[in-house]
Amino acid sequence: MPRLHYALDELQLRRWLAAGKPIARADGDGLTFTLSDTRTATWVLRYSRGSRRREVTLGNYPALTLAEARKKTRALRARIDAGKDPATDRKIAKARVHAAMTISKLCDDFAENRFPHLSESSVKQYRWLIAKVIKPAIGSLDVHIVRPSDIVYMIEHSGRPWSICRLLLGLSREIFAHAVGKRLIDANPATGIDLKAVKGEQPPKCRRVMLMEDELRKLLPGIDDRLGRQDGLMFRIVLATCVRQSELIRSKKSSIDLERGAWRVYAGTTKTRQEFLVPLVPLVTRWMSELIDMAGESEWLCPARSPRNRNGHVGRSQLQHAVRRAFERGDFDVRRFTPHDTRSTAKGHLRNLEVLGTCVQTW
Repeated sequence: MPRLHYALDELQLRRWLAAGKPIARADGDGLTFTLSDTRTATWVLRYSRGSRRREVTLGNYPALTLAEARKKTRALRARIDAGKDPATDRKIAKARVHAAMTISKLCDDFAENRFPHLSESSVKQYRWLIAKVIKPAIGSLDVHIVRPSDIVYMIEHSGRPWSICRLLLGLSREIFAHAVGKRLIDANPATGIDLKAVKGEQPPKCRRVMLMEDELRKLLPGIDDRLGRQDGLMFRIVLATCVRQSELIRSKKSSIDLERGAWRVYAGTTKTRQEFLVPLVPLVTRWMSELIDMAGESEWLCPARSPRNRNGHVGRSQLQHAVRRAFERGDFDVRRFTPHDTRSTAKGHLRNLEVLGTCVQTW
């Protein structure tokens, strides 16, 4: 290959820079030195792609020396000869950088687009996981650089129990599937992660307790003395109606028809996302009426008791904490149970009575 004869030298460049007059001089092989009227000296590589003239900026002088500019030119010329287009490649790279999204922004975009279609309980869980685990762990990373190992590290160091980690992994899959759908990435890094390999086998689930008749006879007469009247009423209602405690806690007074003895449990408050109607016997109707009176001006059947949350309902773990504290004080002389066991207790006794259940669908 013949030796290229260059046209420029460092002495010329320093003189032009000192003079400060706009100028453009070719060095050879398309490398051009330019000096603007604002005294900015720049190296530009000019070349042709078919009939089109193209150029790409290499850097500013003297930060990029003449020798370094020639070295860059030789490297880019090799790519051009191989059919590449450095100017187009640079535009694509800039566009990708501009379109880059952090995990934090991706989570916000996911919430904006997906949360309106999810249940209230799922949204609450997802918001908590995003705020407390995902954003602190990987929120600052760009979406396109996240690897499966980053997600595994997040799960391993989250300090959360197995069941929460399963929810965290499922949410991560959904968030990155959203990124794939937006074409921010080509593959979902959360796919293929085995939670058993990361956290070990799932711990055995707690077996549900069915309180027997003799235990209920010990428990119910003094329940108000152990839990307080309001929590005692809540406990009686979930036991008598076979509903989940969350469905009671998230119900509004307007969902209770005392005259007709009916309680409509709306889809937004249920685990199954299905609305249903609970018929109330007179005794349960009186309990409901008393809860409504206790609620005062609140719209909720079981309003919050904290001054900091005047407009919300009582915490979802209120009844659970009340029962646990009663056991810790030694107030209950029965097997250890939780409020969720009221469902297994009620359903078990109904089966023993050969009551299969009735679905009421009209108000």
